[in-house]
Amino acid sequence: MRAFKKNIASFVRKLYGKRNCIEPLSPGWKGAASALSTVAFLLILIQGRYLLEQRSFFEYAMALVIFILSVTLISGFLTLLWHGLKKIPSRYIWVLLSSLVFLLFCFIAPLDVAIPFILLIAVVVSLWGALLSKWIKGSYKYASKSRKINVFIFLLIMTLGIGAGSYWLIQPGEANTPTVVLKHLKTSPRYDNAWLTNPGESGSYPVKKLTYGSPDTYRQEFNTQNSLTTKTVDATDFVEKWSSVRTRTLGFGPEAMPLNGQVWYPEGKGDFPLVLIVHGNHLMTDYSDSGYDYLGNLLASRGYIVVSVDENFLNVSPYNDLFLVSSLENENRARGLLLLEHLQTWKEWNGHTNNPFYQKVDMRQIALIGHSRGGEAIAIAAAYNEMAHPPDNGNIQFDYNFSIRSLISIAGTDGQYLPSGKPLPLKNINYLALHGAHDMDVSTFDSANQQSRLSYTDKEDYMNASVYIYGANHGQFNESWGRGDGAGTANQLFNLKQIMPRDQQETIAKVLISAFLDSTLKDKKPYKVIFKDLGYAKEWLPDTMYINNYNDSQTTFIATFNEDIDVNTTTVPGGKLVGKNLEEWKEEKVKLKYDEADFNAVRLGWHAKDPSSPAFYTLTLPDKGLELGQNTAIVFSLADDRKEEKELSQEELIDFTVSVEDRNGNQASLPLRYIAKLTPAIRGKVLKKPFSNAGNTTEPVFQHYGFSLNDFKDVNPQFDPLKLDKIHFQFNLTKQGMILMNNIGIRNENS
Repeated sequence: MRAFKKNIASFVRKLYGKRNCIEPLSPGWKGAASALSTVAFLLILIQGRYLLEQRSFFEYAMALVIFILSVTLISGFLTLLWHGLKKIPSRYIWVLLSSLVFLLFCFIAPLDVAIPFILLIAVVVSLWGALLSKWIKGSYKYASKSRKINVFIFLLIMTLGIGAGSYWLIQPGEANTPTVVLKHLKTSPRYDNAWLTNPGESGSYPVKKLTYGSPDTYRQEFNTQNSLTTKTVDATDFVEKWSSVRTRTLGFGPEAMPLNGQVWYPEGKGDFPLVLIVHGNHLMTDYSDSGYDYLGNLLASRGYIVVSVDENFLNVSPYNDLFLVSSLENENRARGLLLLEHLQTWKEWNGHTNNPFYQKVDMRQIALIGHSRGGEAIAIAAAYNEMAHPPDNGNIQFDYNFSIRSLISIAGTDGQYLPSGKPLPLKNINYLALHGAHDMDVSTFDSANQQSRLSYTDKEDYMNASVYIYGANHGQFNESWGRGDGAGTANQLFNLKQIMPRDQQETIAKVLISAFLDSTLKDKKPYKVIFKDLGYAKEWLPDTMYINNYNDSQTTFIATFNEDIDVNTTTVPGGKLVGKNLEEWKEEKVKLKYDEADFNAVRLGWHAKDPSSPAFYTLTLPDKGLELGQNTAIVFSLADDRKEEKELSQEELIDFTVSVEDRNGNQASLPLRYIAKLTPAIRGKVLKKPFSNAGNTTEPVFQHYGFSLNDFKDVNPQFDPLKLDKIHFQFNLTKQGMILMNNIGIRNENS
C-alpha cells in the first residue's frame, strides 16, 4: 500500500509539473479549453432547465451541480488513464471529455448522427478558441506577415463558420411536401362516398367531463370534490429499479400505483362502448394524459365513454433516475396491467346503483388506444386479458377476461417487452396502427411487426389495418407534446419545418380512429371500406401521402413467404410460384430502418429491355383449401423498394398488369392503376440539411390492393371467378422497378 501511494504521488507530481505547481496552459490550449467549456456549460444549463422542468430552483441547482461534478470527476479519472500519451495536454483532455458528455446529453439523437455532430463541435470550437487565444495573447507578434494573414483569414473563416452553424441550429429547417398525394393517386369515380358521413365530425351527444383517482394521489386534479375514488394497485412485480427518489417525489412506491383518469362521456341514456387511451413515455412531471382532449371530446359526442389514463408516474425522470444512471426498467408490463385494473374499476361502477355510470357502460364493446409505449402497453393488456398468469410469474393469478374488441396503436413501440424471450402474439382482435413517416422518436414502423403477428382462429369479423403518414411526427398526436420529438436542444438537429400543422395531424387521427371504432364497436361496417382503400376518405383527410395496409379474418393468405426457403412453394400447401425474365427474385426478411421485421416478402426486380419478353410472376392456386364465392377478391400488398433519393412524380410511379386465369384458360386483365399506381417509398428525412440523408431515411411500408374478381369478369365475361386458377403479375407498364410483395391471397367480401 505504501508503494502504491508513492507511485500515485509521483504520477501526480509529473502530471502537474515540478514542485507541485500547476503549470499554466499555453494561450492556445487555454483558449480552446475556455471556449469549449463555456459553450458546453451554457448548453447544459439550458438543457437542465428542460429536463428538470417543474422542479424548484434549489432542486434544479443541486441536480446540475451534482451532475456537473460527477461528469467532471469521471472524465478527470479517464484523463489520468489517458495521460500516458502526453501528446495533448492532460487538462485539455479533461475538459474535452467532460464537454463531450455534456454535449451528448444536449443532443440526444441516434448515435450515428449525434457522435459525428458532437465531435465536429468539439474540434471546430477548440481550434477556434486556440487560434483566438493565441492571437489575443500576441503569439503571432513576431510571425511573418504572410503567416499572420493566413492565421487571420483562417480565424475569420472559422468565426463565420461558427456563426453559420449557430444559425443552422436555431432555424427550423426547410419545408418539404410530397410530389404525389392521396388525391393524385385516387381519382376514380368509385370514391364518391356520399353514402358515408365524415367520422371526424362531432356527433349529436352533449359531452360531460369528470375525473377519478386514488386517494391522496400525487396530482390533485384527480381528487377534486366531484372526482370518483379508486383503489391503488400493487404492481411491484411488473417494474424494475423503482428508485427511492422516485418514491419520495411521488409519495408512493410500486406497491401503491394509483388509478387516475380523465373521463369524457355523452350525456344521455346508455349503454355506451368504453375506450381507454394511454400515453407513452415523456418527462414524468410534464403530464401527458391531458393531451387527448381532442379525441375525448369527439368520441364522447359520437356516443363513447372515453378515459385518458394517467401513467405519468411510470415515465422517465432524469431527476429521479439520477440522470438516467438508474432508470426505471421493464415498466411496459405495468402500463398494460394498469389498463386492465382500470377496466376492472369500470366493471364495478357499471354494476353499482349509486355510481353515476350505473348501467351506462357497454362492457361487451371495449377498445384500447395507446400512443408510443402506450401502443405496446395495449397489446400487453390484450395478451394478459386472456391469461390465467403473467408469463413472467406463474404465482400471480389473473382473472380479467374483458371483451376487448379493438386496439389502436399510435406511433407505437414493439419488442420492448419480450415474454419468455418471444415477441408478443395476439389473436382474434381488431387492430389499427397509425405512424408518422417523420417520427423523430419511434423512427421505425414498429407496429408493423405487431400487425404481422396478429392471427385469426375463428370466423368472426375482425380487421387489421395500418396507415403510414407523410409529414406526421411522433408528438403531435398528443396536444401536450410538440413538433419536436427530441429532448430539448436535440430538436435543433431536426427539420421541424416539414412537419404538418398540428390540426392536420389531429384531423387524421380523428377521422381514422373514429371510423375504426364505429366499424368495430358499433357495427357500422361500411366504414371498413376506408381501411381497405383510403381513397374513400380522401375528402376528409389532409392532402398528403399515405400508405395503408389491410387484412381481415375473411382473408386467406395463399403466399406470405414465411413458411420455408423454397421460392416456388406457397403457404397453403399445393400452390406454386413461378417467375420469368426477372432481374431479381428472392424471398427475404423485410428490413426496417433500424431493425429486421418479423415478416418476410418476395423481392421482384425487372428491367424491360425487350418489350416482347416482359417479366412476370405467377401464382398457381392450390387445388384444395380455398373457398371461392360470388364476392371474392384477390388481395396482395406491395412496397416500392427503389433506391432513388428524390421524391418521385406521378409519371414515375410503378404500374403493372394484374391478370387472372380460370381453369378453362380464360383470362382477364386490369392495370394496377385501376386501384392506384404503387405509392412510392416515403423518404422520411428527419434531419436538417446537409445531414438529411444521414442514416436510413426510408423503409418498406406495404400498400394493400384488393381486386374484385367480378371486375375482371366485366372485362371478360368468359372468365369464371369460381374457377380461379392463376394470378399473373406482368411487369410491362413500368420499364424498370423493384418491389417487395407479400400476403397474396383471396378475401370473401361480406361487407
